[in-house]
Amino acid sequence: IVDATVHFLSKYRRARVERGEDAEDAVRYAFSTVGTALWVTTAILVAGFAVLSLSTFKINGVMGMLTAITLVMAIIIDFLLLPAMLLLLDGRRKDRDAGQAPLAQAAE
Repeated sequence: IVDATVHFLSKYRRARVERGEDAEDAVRYAFSTVGTALWVTTAILVAGFAVLSLSTFKINGVMGMLTAITLVMAIIIDFLLLPAMLLLLDGRRKDRDAGQAPLAQAAE
């Protein structure tokens, strides 16, 4: 899950810095470039751990089920909460930077 978050954030940063896009377009770029890959890898991991949950050895079965549930919840949070936080934080930074621009011009 950390890997998924890092991939999403790296594509977001690339769109913001290298491509000069605003926060909304950067989130769209991140989804379009890594969104499908993150869904597929998470689905494969969930399927693998779900199979482990069928184990007759209770410790393995419970661990497999808990890991599968954790992976599903984490990818949902990555795709719902992370973009919202990025938009919110970049919006605040944009407002703060816009508020400082007139002061900088007045000082000149």
